[in-house]
Amino acid sequence: MKRLESFLNSGVYIFIIFLITFISWSFYHETPPYAFNLYNMIGLLILVVINTVILGLFKNTLYSIPIVISFLVLSNQSDISFESFSQLGFLVLAFSIFLIGLLIHFLRFKPKLIIGKFFLGIALIAVSYLMPLIYIPNRMESALLSLAGTLYLLVYVFYSSTLKGNLNYLFKILMFLNILLVAQVFFYVYQGYLMYPELDFFHRIYQGWGRTFGWANVNSICFYIALTFPSYLYFIFKKPKTYLLWFLTILPVVAILLTQSRGGMLGFLIAFLGIITFFILKGNKKHFFHGLIFLSVSAIVFYLGRNALYLWWEFFLDSLGNDLNDFSSGRLVIYQNGWEIFKNNPLFGGGWLAIRSFTSELFMFHDTFIQALATMGLFGLVALFVHYYQLGKYMFKDMKLEKGLFLIGYIATQIHGLVENVQYAVPYSIILVLILATFETAEKQTSFELINNRYHLIEN
Repeated sequence: MKRLESFLNSGVYIFIIFLITFISWSFYHETPPYAFNLYNMIGLLILVVINTVILGLFKNTLYSIPIVISFLVLSNQSDISFESFSQLGFLVLAFSIFLIGLLIHFLRFKPKLIIGKFFLGIALIAVSYLMPLIYIPNRMESALLSLAGTLYLLVYVFYSSTLKGNLNYLFKILMFLNILLVAQVFFYVYQGYLMYPELDFFHRIYQGWGRTFGWANVNSICFYIALTFPSYLYFIFKKPKTYLLWFLTILPVVAILLTQSRGGMLGFLIAFLGIITFFILKGNKKHFFHGLIFLSVSAIVFYLGRNALYLWWEFFLDSLGNDLNDFSSGRLVIYQNGWEIFKNNPLFGGGWLAIRSFTSELFMFHDTFIQALATMGLFGLVALFVHYYQLGKYMFKDMKLEKGLFLIGYIATQIHGLVENVQYAVPYSIILVLILATFETAEKQTSFELINNRYHLIEN
């Protein structure tokens, strides 16, 4: 058992989980007669079985976090709708196996549920999701969407009550997740490259494959990359001589450029500048020496690929449009619609299907605060601010390197949330509560010490 737990504690285990996820996700071709992709189903069932075994064997649920995150980024089905649920027999099976793992864990280890440091804010958000159901038409679709907040609360309570947090392990998860997301972007680019053989190389790499990622679109995946990007700096600060870590940081930069997402570039640029500033202010001589070597080599790499950057700039200028609404990709109209919905239901909002009073499509309002007001009203906005307050109070109190790096990615994504669906996206919310639960349950809050305002690894 100790050998197994030692393996689960390793980066190799996390890598394998995310490798299974990527392989399963990458088989995107239809597999009739199945309504859903066969390889996706196989990957999901494999991960569910592993998760059930881990929950049944170990009191510490830390080792199931990579699997839960994999569930969020596994789906390559871009056309899932409420009508599809009648064909989700395999999901019923997978969910049943998942519940068996939870049941075994509760029966064997009898965890005592606790009220964590972030409970109030997350609980208020969960309530704000549900309140519009009091007066809007009672439709199953709306009820299912409204239960998402309750799901976040349950995930938070379960993990904050059963975790023995480990921040080094958390940053391993975040770094490997970033690598997984970048791999998905490169796969997206590669498929587009194959589809347009008549174009030159530089135009081909910007085409994409004309599909979403299934679990996210090309714009949304950028803020997950921004959220997890600072994790590289954590390991660079631990092992500055390992140049593989330095060069891995180039890949997310290239991936974001290839998506051509302006909102994604905004959020990622903030994260990038954040870690550069953090590095300059808190790095020591050893970090600076190896950083200069890496910077010199990186400059050569980007100089050699300058034609791709020139082409990116042309695409960027063409995307600006003729007026402010074009520049915002139609968001101004969406914001106006959200404001009208809020004015009709100012206290608790119009619910999660309120946008359908303006369009038959189901999409969110591309701004965190408009989203809160339109769907959950003033109550939802207050709940969000309570959550922000609790998170900020915890992170800024007794600031450590780990908290600082998390805040860089978090603030970058929240700024991205002014123009994109970030805060209330399901994968983002679940990843966030898992991060918070790991932070508050970690016995060791840092692996670094400040000497002359510079971080140095604590030698064991």
